[in-house]
Amino acid sequence: MLEWYGKNKVFLVVFSAEAPSVKTVQESLEKAGVGVVLYDKVVKEPDLAVIDAGAELCISSGCDAVVAIGGGSVLDAAKTIALIATNGGATVDYQLGGKPVEQIPLLFIAVPTTAGTGAEATKVSVVYNPEKGFKKAIFHTAMIAQVAILDPKTTVSMPPRVTAATGMDALTHAIESYSSIFAHDISRMYSLKAIELISKSIVQAYKNPADIQARQDLLLGSFFAGCAITVGTCLAHIVGQPVGAILSIPHGDSCSIFLAPSMRLNLEHAIPQYADVAKALGVDPGGKNERQLAEAAIAVVEQLCAELECPTKLTEYVSADQIDITYILDNIQTSMAHVKTNPRPVSRELFEELLRTAL
Repeated sequence: MLEWYGKNKVFLVVFSAEAPSVKTVQESLEKAGVGVVLYDKVVKEPDLAVIDAGAELCISSGCDAVVAIGGGSVLDAAKTIALIATNGGATVDYQLGGKPVEQIPLLFIAVPTTAGTGAEATKVSVVYNPEKGFKKAIFHTAMIAQVAILDPKTTVSMPPRVTAATGMDALTHAIESYSSIFAHDISRMYSLKAIELISKSIVQAYKNPADIQARQDLLLGSFFAGCAITVGTCLAHIVGQPVGAILSIPHGDSCSIFLAPSMRLNLEHAIPQYADVAKALGVDPGGKNERQLAEAAIAVVEQLCAELECPTKLTEYVSADQIDITYILDNIQTSMAHVKTNPRPVSRELFEELLRTAL
């Protein structure tokens, strides 16, 4: 594949240099005469420093392609490194400075090893800014991977807890993209197929990690959900992303905490959408009107969270006295106020209502 693009030196971004999939790829590249520079510093959700250091190494070592093998954090870091390698500057210049993207990034090949973020399909990189204390996305269509390799065998080693969390992230992408005010026929097609694939496979993958069919369906569902979120996500992400950064809650767990409550708060503004979601989740529509189907969709999400033993309250991570509602609300408005895709008009009061349901 790299031969097709005329590339001869790869910047290989990974979570663990010891992972079998990483060793296999590295050995294959070296056997084919392709140079490899390994970068294994993305050990958590990426911040400005780890991406800037990676970009500097990528540029100084003369790499002409970026390959990422790992979860969403690794893929997000890698796509930003590929962007900076040809456009220059620092990560914060794109996150807060409005630096334009004027050059095509380095070739970016994504190999996800978790089924959740859909980062292999998106134009978005979520980056933690420690100086500001928030996570804020960098996004550009040029950041979408030119090649995504979906191999369910790479996800088999995921611990059940990670399977549940990342799967809930993917399900949240699928449901929220379907109810986004910018959803359209193509995005809805991806959203509904993602909901169908994820909901029928996530519990099986959680309980039987070696089930390749379940892993395949979950990984493909995650990819389709990633395709769908080009139209944006909704309330669970608007609140969950900054809360996760502030309280050190993994993103997938933020999704499981906020998805069902956010659907309840959006219900009156998204009944037809949630009715469709219910059918994709496997709810029998017989004898039910749209509102009953919409409410059933929320009940299925709650049931999935229970079966996956996902957290549903912030206080499962921190004590109530550690949660500063005012600070969190200020942070949400600073980092996520630009998001206007929720079916119900958002406000500080709505954010607070959602937060208080999660205490």
